Amino acid sequence: MNDPRMTPPRGNTPSAANALETGASVYLRYPTQRDREQYLAVRRASRKHLEPWEPRPAPGFDAWGDDQFDWMLKCRRKTDQVRLFLFAREGDQFLGQISLGGIFRGPLLCAFLGYWIGVEFTGRGYTTEAIGLMLRHAFGPVGLHRVEANIQPQNEPSKAVVRKNGFRLEGYSPRYLRIDGRWADHERWAITIEDWESRRAAGPPLRLSRNRPARSRPST
Repeated sequence: MNDPRMTPPRGNTPSAANALETGASVYLRYPTQRDREQYLAVRRASRKHLEPWEPRPAPGFDAWGDDQFDWMLKCRRKTDQVRLFLFAREGDQFLGQISLGGIFRGPLLCAFLGYWIGVEFTGRGYTTEAIGLMLRHAFGPVGLHRVEANIQPQNEPSKAVVRKNGFRLEGYSPRYLRIDGRWADHERWAITIEDWESRRAAGPPLRLSRNRPARSRPST
């Protein structure tokens, strides 16, 4: 049987041909060495935009340079996470990253959703569409039952994009994660496969391609 993750989308660009999930405006795929220059350029240009929402890196680790990119490449070999790059279909422009981390198997079948997008690409609907694509991947090929996103209460743009994708607010976690040197409170948002399938049956809220292969801020 063919692996649905490897079915290429329409289009003949080498980058898009390796997509795992393809939407109307964006696609998701694993990082490769050829992405290094684009990745570093967008990440460095977005540093001030992203730093307030990301965990502080370990001493000696450059989260805005080659250390971070090399770590992304290594993650492809890990079974407890799926870390994908987000590209615009037009021009194959690198936009950001979306991930499923801490994947639990067995009776739980759950993962944590994280994402960020370059500052110059915010407010265009790319993150909303990317989350929809990642959910299709999570509840399809990855075989999960639940996806959770933990978001700082003041991060209204991030809460808006998960809400548009059917996530519900489940609870509040005081001092949940160490962000930029402090223990930050987070809201816990989640969606199950039953929620997702119910939304699909009612009609897709996003323009997602059938082909497989406000300013948005990152989720932490």
